[in-house]
Order: sequence, then structure tokens, then C-alpha cells
Amino acid sequence: MASNSMDTEAEPTGVPMTIQNPTHPKYTQSGPVGVPVTPSVKPLASNPAKGGQKEMEFSVKKYSWRELELLTDSFSEENFIGNVKHGKVYRGKTEQGQEVTVKIWFRFESQNIDLANRHANYSLTRLECECTFLTHPDGMNHPNLVKLIGYCCEVEDHHLGVVYDLRSKDTLLNLIDKDDLNWNQRMQVALAIARVLEYLHCHNPLYQLRFVHPALIMLDQDSNPVLFDFFMLSGGIVGDKQFVSYRDKSHLCYLPYLDIYFNGLGVWSLRSGQFSFAIVLIGLISKRAFSGENWKDETEQPLIWASDQYHTKLKSGFQPNDCHLVHESLKAEPGVHDLDGVALTKMIFHCMNFHSVKRPTMSQIVQCLQGLHAFNGDFGVVEGLLRGWDSYTLPGKKKSSKWKGCLKTACLGMKDDEIDQGKKKDAQPINH
Repeated sequence: MASNSMDTEAEPTGVPMTIQNPTHPKYTQSGPVGVPVTPSVKPLASNPAKGGQKEMEFSVKKYSWRELELLTDSFSEENFIGNVKHGKVYRGKTEQGQEVTVKIWFRFESQNIDLANRHANYSLTRLECECTFLTHPDGMNHPNLVKLIGYCCEVEDHHLGVVYDLRSKDTLLNLIDKDDLNWNQRMQVALAIARVLEYLHCHNPLYQLRFVHPALIMLDQDSNPVLFDFFMLSGGIVGDKQFVSYRDKSHLCYLPYLDIYFNGLGVWSLRSGQFSFAIVLIGLISKRAFSGENWKDETEQPLIWASDQYHTKLKSGFQPNDCHLVHESLKAEPGVHDLDGVALTKMIFHCMNFHSVKRPTMSQIVQCLQGLHAFNGDFGVVEGLLRGWDSYTLPGKKKSSKWKGCLKTACLGMKDDEIDQGKKKDAQPINH
């Protein structure tokens, strides 16, 4: 199913680009902050035949561009799955019949050589970081992180790509607003994604994905979610990567999954991933895509939409227990419990709080999901977590009487000052 999974920037045509030698991170026997690691990347070596450019080598197969064409039938439309930022994703098949997934990065051509070089170096850095992570034990030991088979890096021709051991069904974005996924499958997907983020956060130094998008999550043939793109990954073995700075945020600010804390203050929070996870969760329970070809209003922000949906229902005379974001078609399915919908909606609002320190940790989110009736969990754990989040106040702030910690009353709507992006003077140091 072809879809514009993520908006991509226009690619002006012009003179062929030249790629300057990018700056590569150095890999040593010690990882960040002195944590011992086992490098999965060989030392980068200059290649005099290519003007002194450097080549990367990893402990997986190195493909030629021609081999990627053979895998995907020359990147045929029939094999096209969707777009990622500055790239495309295709289904493929080896000569032995193994089904794989192939991701390639665009060749960006422009008459502005500096711009073309910057985009080329950006793509090359993304390829290197992704391969570094996926060939390291940190990236190899989780069932919902994609498995890397090989990569292609023909720098002079800007032929960059990766091959995954993944039998792709479709991206979550292409399925999220359709009837292909039932309620139980949607909850399983939500829990699996939360566990991936929890896994990344548990490392020392921790990994920050910062940006979770349904176009970057592939469902395999058994509808298991697999995270397959890491263009915002920072920390751990890849080091501190500032792929998006406040100065450059215009490249992403149109995406509704970008943390409003970053959008408002220009700095990343350690809980930025919680915000975008909440947007993915809204899509899962409301069957709504907030980007891609089915997104009807490019100015619509999920936080505003979710709050409006809740308050509209409340003003229309709905009972508080029915003022959640679960789509009407899902409510009739077996296993759907009204209190699950209320708890999920309330957790979503907490995850999107502008004051990122008030957002739950990923471990708490996993606990909350596991406690739902959908998983035959202990709903008392869910109620306890929600009460705790409701009662949290920022240091030096008085507890607001406008935010009531009650699961069964109309307390899900966020306050107006929390829907706004907030003011810089209200920012507090983030201690985790």
C-alpha cells in the first residue's frame, strides 16, 4: 500500500551534487562517559581513490546499489510501502526467497552545493548511527527493534540504504485509521511500543528516541510492531546527536508528533518520547492518523483535538465514563472496557503535559497499560498511578484545585494554561 507516510521536503533538481567528507563520530574501546562497550564498527579508513573520503564498515553484509535494485525489482511501485524522513521503504525478496524490507535515503540535488552537501552528510550520518546501533548488543536484543541484515554505502553516487530481516505487512500509519486492527491488537501494539521506549531508557547512558511516529513503526505479518527508523536517536552507543536543533526546528515543527516542550523552549526533555508516544496512542484508540495522506487538516494539533473531543462530549451530556477518545466502532468489540478508555485518555493528557517533568516515566506507562482490563491486569495499579500523576506539582508551585484526581468524574480535560505551550519563565530544571 503506497502512502505518503511522512511529509518530505521538495527535492529541487540541478547540477549533480558533490559530497564533502562528513564528520564521523569516533568509536573507541570506551563508550560515552567511560562505559565499556564492544565496538561493532571497524575503524574508518581513508580511501585515496575516492578523494580521501572515508568509508564505514560494519559486521553485517555490505550490499551494492545494484543488489538493492534486484531485491526490490528496481524499487517498483508494487513493492513500495511508504516514506520516511528523506527516504523510502520497500518490500524485497532475496534469490533464496527470504522476504526483507529495504530502506533507502533520497539523493538530494540542488544548485546550492552547500545545501546539497548538508543533506548528503545528514543522510550519511543517519546511516552510520543506525548501523552502529543495530549492530551493537543494545540494538540487537529486543524483539521489537528491527534486525539489520546489511547496508549499502556508495558515497560518491549517494546510494545509501539498509536491508532488514522483516516481513512487512504495512506501517502503523497506513493501518491506524482502518479496520485491519482490532482493539486487542491495538492494545498489544501500544504496550509493545511502550516497552521498546522503556528498554531504551533503561540503559546507562540512556537512549533517547525523542520522536515516535507511526510511519516509523512497521507491523510484520503477525501484526507485531517493529521500530525500524532511528533518525532522532541520541545517547548510548551513538552518542549525543543533535539532528534537530531549535534553530532548525522548522524542518519538523509541522509534524504533530514533535514535543511541544521542544517547540516552546527549544530544548529537548528527557521525556520527549512520552509526548510523541501519546500521539501514537491517540491514533490507536481513536482510529485517527495525524499525518499522511488521510490527515485532513495540516494545522490540526493532536493535543487541541483530543481536548476538544473530550469537552465536546462533556458539554453534550455524555456521562464522564464515556468521555474518552475511543472510537465508536471499537467500543462494541469484545474486551473493550469503558474504564480502560477513560484511563488511556487521562494518561494521554499526562504524557502531553507541557511541563515535561510532570509526564510519567516509560516504566509507569508500561505499568499503566499492563493494568488495563484488556490485559486482565490489576486496575487498582492504574488508579493509583493516575492519582499520583494528578497530585504531582512543580517545585515551588501550589497544587491547582482545577485538576481533580478522580477516575470517574469529569477530570480528563487539561487546563487552558497546560494546552498552551507555556512560558519560558515557568520552565523548571529537569531532574530524573
